[in-house]
Amino acid sequence: MLLKLVDGEQSIIRTRAHHRALIPAAINLLVTIALLSFLLGYFTRDTQPAFIQHYSHIAVFLIWTVGLLVVGVGTVKPLVTWLNRLTYLTTERIVQKNFIGAPQARVIPLALLNQHEMRQSAMQEMAGAGDLVLIHGAYGQHQRTKIRDMPDVERFNRVLAQELGDYRRRAQARAAAAQHAQQAAGFRGDVHGASFGGGRA
Repeated sequence: MLLKLVDGEQSIIRTRAHHRALIPAAINLLVTIALLSFLLGYFTRDTQPAFIQHYSHIAVFLIWTVGLLVVGVGTVKPLVTWLNRLTYLTTERIVQKNFIGAPQARVIPLALLNQHEMRQSAMQEMAGAGDLVLIHGAYGQHQRTKIRDMPDVERFNRVLAQELGDYRRRAQARAAAAQHAQQAAGFRGDVHGASFGGGRA
């Protein structure tokens, strides 16, 4: 499901992990196919002893079962997870959630974001990807969250810095307006009190 925005919130970036995150899944698929081909060819050869030929259908069934299980766990599941997991940057927060299924959302309000930096390995830099490290929390309790294999991490980090600055300026303006309103209300109360006291004299 799409991200539900609160009043006044705007979505800035929507992305998912870089496709390099699928390299282990692709390797798993290729290795599994190679092993399946070898084992199926080995157990179905006509030159095998009669005992192996007699039970070759059982071996073939077990090979296919294990092979499909390995492909399902090591390739299909990571692919579905990659397709399903989205990262959002809005004017109010950073959110990681599933597009379909249980939300399992990870939400980091910009109000609690203290520090952010990108980190790139040599392989990530070649692919244009990187990890985004976020330090967030309040009242002396901080957490460290790493969003791995972000595509175009330099742009994301740059836009995040801009949105964080804009958010802090808006928060300061709201605080100043609230303080001004409070002072104005207090001033009106003092004037009313003075007028009321003057009437009794």
